[in-house]
Amino acid sequence: MPVTSYIRKQGTIAGIINVVINSLITWLGHRRTGFVPLGGLVVDVAVTSILLSLLVSLFASAGVRHDFEAGRVRATGEPPEAGRALSRLPARWWALGLLIGLGVAVTATVVLRLLGALGLSGLPLAGFVAFMAVYTGLLGYAVTRWVILRQLAERQAGTAGTGG
Repeated sequence: MPVTSYIRKQGTIAGIINVVINSLITWLGHRRTGFVPLGGLVVDVAVTSILLSLLVSLFASAGVRHDFEAGRVRATGEPPEAGRALSRLPARWWALGLLIGLGVAVTATVVLRLLGALGLSGLPLAGFVAFMAVYTGLLGYAVTRWVILRQLAERQAGTAGTGG
């Protein structure tokens, strides 16, 4: 399978799973309130960013490693530009997931605080559930893509020195 198709398929699966699971978790966690204040949004988004990135990194790393070994995807040709940039990041799933998660959590916190400075005081429960569905779906897709590209760069670096 071409790498781009593989990334698209795996990212879409991760995105859909995260939409369902995180929407349910968000609803269960806040179902007794009709409104989630900004502080709650920031905490939920930051914690979710870190945990989601760690878990997606774990599952995507294991899956892509298994698919490489089974020959379902190959590390051939020149790595994509994103793969070259990601090759500077840690190869271990937990370090990569933690680094991505912390970076996304900090970025999301800054954005939410800026929105707070512009007048956002929070979101109604339905709005927060919808926001988390979209946010975690996109983040799941992105983390899966980055993990696969990082693993691809690792494989290509490993095979470059062995002649194959």
